[in-house]
Amino acid sequence: MKAWSATPARRVAVVGIAALGAVSLLGGCGFETRQQAAAVVNGEVIHESDVRETFDQLKAAKLDFAENIVVTALVAAPLLKSAVAKSGSWKPDETYASVIASIPGATDTTKEFVEAVALIQSQKMTPADVAAYRADLKKADISINPKYGRVVQSDQGPVYFTIGQTTPNWLKPETNPAPAGPGATGTPAQ
Repeated sequence: MKAWSATPARRVAVVGIAALGAVSLLGGCGFETRQQAAAVVNGEVIHESDVRETFDQLKAAKLDFAENIVVTALVAAPLLKSAVAKSGSWKPDETYASVIASIPGATDTTKEFVEAVALIQSQKMTPADVAAYRADLKKADISINPKYGRVVQSDQGPVYFTIGQTTPNWLKPETNPAPAGPGATGTPAQ
């Protein structure tokens, strides 16, 4: 009877170990994907390699945008596109076409970036488009790779948020002078 009761226990242990292994493997893939992400917007990953390639393509076309601006536009792009799709207030226009023509072999991500910037610069979003975009932005689940900074919500600007580095107050020398003490005046401590 002991042998019979030990076998199911072993089966449970083997199944449990296999399940833990599968969970850790699947969890590892998610972690690796998050590590390679510049941002994740509503579950959609914006890969660092795509940001870098877009940055490089823009730079080669003599278009000067910082990487965090590329990430900002790529985060905003699907939300902007959704907002104007409802009203049809903007479609890719001459500005978009001329910029894309200046970037040989533009990737889909680069096209997305250019579309978002062209849309913003066109100033053709209706008040209803802006309201829909801002509502979607407030509901959006956005996570940013700390390398690029963090999302800072704003009531200003065309996308109503920025992504950038912030400097903690304690790093600013003028607001946190070095403490006085032994050795502070150049005299050796005793």
